[in-house]
Amino acid sequence: MIKVFKMSLLSTIILLLVVLSFGFLLWIIIPKFLETPAYKVKHSESNFQIRSYDSFITTRVAISGKQNEVLRKGFRPLVRFIGAKERSSEKISMTVPVMQEKTSLEGNWLVSFSMPSKYSLNNLPKPVNDSLKQQLVPKKLMAVITFNGHATEALLEKKEIELRKWIKERDLSIVGLAHYYFYNDPTTPGIFRRNEVLLEVSLQETVAN
Repeated sequence: MIKVFKMSLLSTIILLLVVLSFGFLLWIIIPKFLETPAYKVKHSESNFQIRSYDSFITTRVAISGKQNEVLRKGFRPLVRFIGAKERSSEKISMTVPVMQEKTSLEGNWLVSFSMPSKYSLNNLPKPVNDSLKQQLVPKKLMAVITFNGHATEALLEKKEIELRKWIKERDLSIVGLAHYYFYNDPTTPGIFRRNEVLLEVSLQETVAN
């Protein structure tokens, strides 16, 4: 009886280690190998940065509603697009982060995927879904706060307030509304999740390199 129990316990431990190893691969390793929009860090301080982003192409969808609901609704058609579920052309590689942009204070949002840098607007596969639009995002200077955890609306609001305070203390001017970047699979535990709030700031070299 004891021998059977020990074997069962050992099997459970081995299974748990396999699951944790798979989870580590999914949650930590894979996101590091996915393409992200190119940028240079102009200034770094604790969990804050000033980044100079190169231009990049996005495929995006406009949705109205609550922030977390909008993110889920916007994610689905974008995944179907890059997976060629509604078109006959090639699949498009997944990139990170999933990007969410506030376009008004009345609950209007854009949810976007950046497109791999090998594409231009001329050779990028076109969506069949009319709600999906493609856009070249121009170069921008962005102030960023990075943090872990489940990105609840309350946490995102808190981090946006912290970022706005940090920007104000450095005499930078904010341009437009907030952007939110999410880097991980929805199954990723909060401690391993990388989230960011970004605000565009005016193109002034007021922060030392």
